[in-house]
Amino acid sequence: MWKTIGQTKAITLIEGSIKTDSLAHAYLLVGPEHIGKTTLALDLARALNCQGDKKPCNQCQSCTKISNGKHADIMILSLDSPDIPEDDKERTKIGIKKIHYLQNSASLPPYEGKLKTFIIDGTEYLSNEAANCLLKTLEEPPPRVLILLLASDESQLLPTVVSRCQRLELTP
Repeated sequence: MWKTIGQTKAITLIEGSIKTDSLAHAYLLVGPEHIGKTTLALDLARALNCQGDKKPCNQCQSCTKISNGKHADIMILSLDSPDIPEDDKERTKIGIKKIHYLQNSASLPPYEGKLKTFIIDGTEYLSNEAANCLLKTLEEPPPRVLILLLASDESQLLPTVVSRCQRLELTP
């Protein structure tokens, strides 16, 4: 069962892509603050790694680990990601060190799930250097990797980053 509320169009599109095995390698989830971008991203990660019959079941070991932030193959990068190398002491930009960390992790196979999922929360805060570095991964995605970019202000993103993702708009 999806925990995301009020985003039927986006959920239906994602469920259809999962059923037809036509999931994009990268999605851009765009919408106002607190609309449910992170919830939808985590729902998608649960659905793709779920061990239950009705995905996401929210009860199997994989769903529980994702919900608790303990799944080895799900990584959330943001301005204040605690365990990821940082190159901006003021934390005003998501720097290139975090993207290098993502790329290194993406080059390894999934450890306990079916798919590695990287969620960049606040994609509009990527430094230009980090955004350009991320382009390489978006253009040549490793196998069994899904990248979810979350943004409240799409106008702050490089057009080349936007063009490499399937865009999903979340509305109030």
